[in-house]
Amino acid sequence: MPPLRKQRVSNTLRPITTTAGLSAIPFFFLFSTPAQADGFVNFQSIDTSLYFQFENKVAPQKTVSPIIEAFGDYKIGDMYVYSIWQNSLQSDYPDDKSTYYYKFVPRLSASKITGYDFSYGPLKDVLFAQWIAKTKNVKKYDYFPGISLDWQVDGFSWLRTIFYFENNAKGNWDDQRIHIDYGIPFSNRLGDFRVVGTFDYTLGLGDNPEMIEFKPELHYDLGKKLGYQSGHLWAGVVVNPVKNKYKIKDTPYFRTNQFSYGMFIRYSFF
Repeated sequence: MPPLRKQRVSNTLRPITTTAGLSAIPFFFLFSTPAQADGFVNFQSIDTSLYFQFENKVAPQKTVSPIIEAFGDYKIGDMYVYSIWQNSLQSDYPDDKSTYYYKFVPRLSASKITGYDFSYGPLKDVLFAQWIAKTKNVKKYDYFPGISLDWQVDGFSWLRTIFYFENNAKGNWDDQRIHIDYGIPFSNRLGDFRVVGTFDYTLGLGDNPEMIEFKPELHYDLGKKLGYQSGHLWAGVVVNPVKNKYKIKDTPYFRTNQFSYGMFIRYSFF
């Protein structure tokens, strides 16, 4: 998230901090063991990354960002936690050179809770999702409740679509969002790859401009190429086209449409 105009930026993809601290609730679940939870935890993982991004808008043009992500699959659903600490690489940047953003997305599975199979064709499950997020210098949390549809599609490791009702940090239920995230693994003579990405579209209700954000990433299994265990050390590139970034309308006087790009190194612990 940009250090600039934080009061206007209440949602979308934005950074974490390792010093601000995430809510104790998600981390209790993410790092409890199956033995401690008496079968509550099915699977959990944690990933750390370092991203270098260029040509940003509404933020320092060049940034370096440590990121922590965690995912847990549980008896009643799952939860994703994301946190970023974004830092400017421009020594002459006049505003706050560092900012953070974190969110957690717990989802309750209709199939797991009721024991009824909700799958139908490519539809795998129906879930109640929540997006709870906090940004530096914004006192309140964003809260988006929504309905998630999980899909089982050939070629995809996962594919999820979520429809959110947006309640931003100002307490306004003034917009709605469609979120898609996916993972597509593939291999060739160069090694193992995966395309991982998100797509967000806000409808532009009320006084909000519509926002479109697409963020595909290409991951390369560098660890396996170097002779180590596969699935842990990744390197890759990312592009991030956005229309009306952070739901700030693009004008000739203040550009918020962007096509940024970057590179990263990533390590998966589990």
